[in-house]
Amino acid sequence: MTTILTPPFDISILPPTLAAIAPQVWIGLVLICIVLAAYLAGYVFKRLVRAFGRRTYQDPDLFLGSSWDLAAPLTQLLVFLAVFTGGAELVGFDFGHTLVNFWPKALAGLVIIGGAVLLATWLNRSLRSYGERANARHKVDDTLISFTSAIVRYLILGIAILMAMTQFGFAPGSLIAIVGAAGLAIALALQDTLKAVAAGFMLAAFRPFRIGDWVEIGEREGEVLDITPFNTAIRQVDNKVVLLTNDRVWGDAIVNHNRLSRRRLNLFFGVHYDTDLDHALGVLAGIADAHDRVLQKSDIWVGVHELGDWAITLRLRAWVPGREFIQVRADITKAVKQGFDAEGIEIPYPHQVELVKEGIGLKRVPESDDES
Repeated sequence: MTTILTPPFDISILPPTLAAIAPQVWIGLVLICIVLAAYLAGYVFKRLVRAFGRRTYQDPDLFLGSSWDLAAPLTQLLVFLAVFTGGAELVGFDFGHTLVNFWPKALAGLVIIGGAVLLATWLNRSLRSYGERANARHKVDDTLISFTSAIVRYLILGIAILMAMTQFGFAPGSLIAIVGAAGLAIALALQDTLKAVAAGFMLAAFRPFRIGDWVEIGEREGEVLDITPFNTAIRQVDNKVVLLTNDRVWGDAIVNHNRLSRRRLNLFFGVHYDTDLDHALGVLAGIADAHDRVLQKSDIWVGVHELGDWAITLRLRAWVPGREFIQVRADITKAVKQGFDAEGIEIPYPHQVELVKEGIGLKRVPESDDES
């Protein structure tokens, strides 16, 4: 009986050596064609899954690393196996029948994993959306809600994988023992990662900062975008996102610029030694008092801070809203420069003096504090 596995040409006309290997070569070519067709089908389905997944996200950047992004290569693998199995059965390979009998369990596992991906994605987005609405309407802290949504997502996917494995004949008791042993081995191999997870729980429980706070962690400074069980994302002022592992965040000094509702400006301005100090201090106090974002006008303080080498340093202290600190500081600094110019108050700068004695030119630089 002639099948597709039989060479479509007369091998008797070939030399004995080629005639002996011609059937095997032809079978290899058929198998390669099946593999290529299966790969092409899997690639097309992967593209379709990713295209559908991207439509569910308004921000394309959020799609990267999402459940749909993870499901796309899994779909490619399953479609590849399905097409390869069907092709092998169709052309008459001996292992094709065995693969076909395997597929009902594989499809059941696929349904479990696919349903878990959809459920985890829906719960994750729903919890995050609820946290954002609660924060916008009632100023409820959504940091713990965001962290919990990430934990729930990983738990659902983990349970789904265990249930899918039971479809392939793994006994639940044996599976739990295997998972426990594997978990112990992974825990020993990934000690640093587990430290990050433990630190993530500490950050979620004690909340030294919240999503949306402007923080300074070590040498990094920016707005907290997200807190996951593994890392914390902060967006810097130039819109770069920095991911820091939670153990590094928890173990470093954390400066939260928004934890309290107000911050105190502490500004210094140098004036010439010939300046009327009372007049200059009055100008400083008036500028701070006139700014509409300065809080508690009665707490404004101005005074002489230091008698320096080339200037008298004046100091201004005032309370301002924490989230507007940078803008108010810039406004007052600008207003002080304009105010001093208008009042004829000179802001000196470092300079050197040249002295001439007995016809010899000498240069003298300002003396340091130690020399004075």
